[in-house]
Amino acid sequence: MSLDRRSFLATTATLAAAAAGGCTGCAASPTASLRMTAETDAGLAREALHTFGADAGDGAEAEPDPAGDLAVRVVEEGAATTEGTDVPLPTDRPVVVAGEGVYRFAAERVDSREVRSFPVTVNPIRVDKGEETPGPADRIRFADLPAVDRAQFRELGFVDERPFGIGTSLSYRPAAVEESVLVPEPKYPVIVWPDGPARIEVDGGSTYTVYTYELTAERIDSVAAFGADVRERFGFSLAVLPREEREILDAAVDPETPAPDGDDYSGYHVAADEEPSESFRSLVDRFRARDPVRFEWEPDRAAWRASGEYVVRYDGAVYWADLSVEESAFTETPTGTAE
Repeated sequence: MSLDRRSFLATTATLAAAAAGGCTGCAASPTASLRMTAETDAGLAREALHTFGADAGDGAEAEPDPAGDLAVRVVEEGAATTEGTDVPLPTDRPVVVAGEGVYRFAAERVDSREVRSFPVTVNPIRVDKGEETPGPADRIRFADLPAVDRAQFRELGFVDERPFGIGTSLSYRPAAVEESVLVPEPKYPVIVWPDGPARIEVDGGSTYTVYTYELTAERIDSVAAFGADVRERFGFSLAVLPREEREILDAAVDPETPAPDGDDYSGYHVAADEEPSESFRSLVDRFRARDPVRFEWEPDRAAWRASGEYVVRYDGAVYWADLSVEESAFTETPTGTAE
């Protein structure tokens, strides 16, 4: 599965920082890299937009994806209600849902409630190592906790077994705090689970608001049609090129090309201790003269930067190209110049 646009851009920034000496104790990053992946129009849309509800795609079991599940439910049911401290799905840009359509979400606040949150630490008392359990006045069995307190640990998965040393937070409605024996100050500093006692400490507390959102979705295009528009808006051709530049592009396309330092990713790379060839410099300038894929909801990019994502026509195919360069190795423009 391809990198999400934001993930790639964040990685590009990290590469630049590391190459400039901003990463201590990590492997040297490439001075430049170019990776090109052949894509259909639908594939271009999935590369250009965030995708919700995509499966693993390789037979592996997909990881839990609450946001993706919610997005699919909103699309399938027409609307859905959910709670959160902020809007749970993007409403300022289109997204791909389940790989089948491009949608815009809308969210309306329909209710709210206050919640009190208390940072806590829970550490087991190691009786087997000689630690003493406080007397009856300072301990309470888990089963004897008020329901509001048991519910907090049930959500964390600690009912039959005590936490083995954790730092977390317990969240209550303001009225429920009055029923608790743990917050804001523990009346019993020790809780006895079926498998043994553990000490609980509470450190302050805060109040925040949880909102109820009514979510709806509008289908604005198919993935293929959106991708075709991306291709028409941003695509450019790399046709008549010197042999050396074509060899670089062929290496960028070839998934078998090894990366420097044993890194497991494909494409063409200039190692950190190498100078870019004149052919690659020329190729980077060809990209620099074109517009990367950037939409109106995304931040502006300094014109002198070449790093970005492009749509390229080459040898009869359309490619999604990821280009990352350490600018100080290519131009006189300082890497840290503000955009």
